[in-house]
Amino acid sequence: MSIWIRIDPWAYLLAAALMLTLPLDWLIAAAAAAAFHEGCHLLAIRLLGGRVTGMRIGAGGAVIGTSLPGTGRELLCALAGPVGSLLLAGLYRTLPKLAICGGIQGLFNLLPVYPMDGGRALRCCIRLLWPNAGERLEDRVELGLILALAAAGAALLRGDVLWLLLPAALRLAGQLWMRKKPCKWRQSRVQ
Repeated sequence: MSIWIRIDPWAYLLAAALMLTLPLDWLIAAAAAAAFHEGCHLLAIRLLGGRVTGMRIGAGGAVIGTSLPGTGRELLCALAGPVGSLLLAGLYRTLPKLAICGGIQGLFNLLPVYPMDGGRALRCCIRLLWPNAGERLEDRVELGLILALAAAGAALLRGDVLWLLLPAALRLAGQLWMRKKPCKWRQSRVQ
C-alpha cells in the first residue's frame, strides 16, 4: 500500500508570501488548525473503513484521495474536518489564536460550494434523499444557497464594508469556475 503526498509549487509561493506579511504566531496557529482539520478527515476515513490513497496540498487547501464506499460514509468524512475545526473554537480561553483560526476555517469549509466540505455534504444529503436526482439538482440547490448567502451578507453589511467580502467572493467564484468532478463515485476526494 503506497500513499503519495504532493505539495503544489503554488503552496510554497503562498507560504513565502504569508511569512513575509503575517506574524509568525498567527501562521503557526493557522497551520496547526489546518493540520487538525485534515487529521479529522483522515481519522474519519480510517474509522469508517475507507482507504487513503494520497494527499495533495496546494494553495487552495488539501485534497485527500480516498476509496470510501457509500454516500453516508462520505457525508460523515466530509463533515469530520469542519466539526473538528469548530471544536477548536472551544479552546478560546487557553489558545485563542488557534481557536479563532479553527473556527474561521470550520465555518468557511461549511459553505455549500463543491468541492469544499459543505458542498460535498450537501451533495451527499441530496443523493441520500433523492437517489435519482442527479448532479443538475445538486448544482441548482448549491447555486440557490450561494445566492441566499450572498444576499444575506449584502443585507447585513450594507455598502461601506462590502469590500471585506471580496476575498471570499473571489474564492467562491474560483471554486465554482474550477469545479472538480470525480470520475467515479467510489474514488472520490475529500477536501
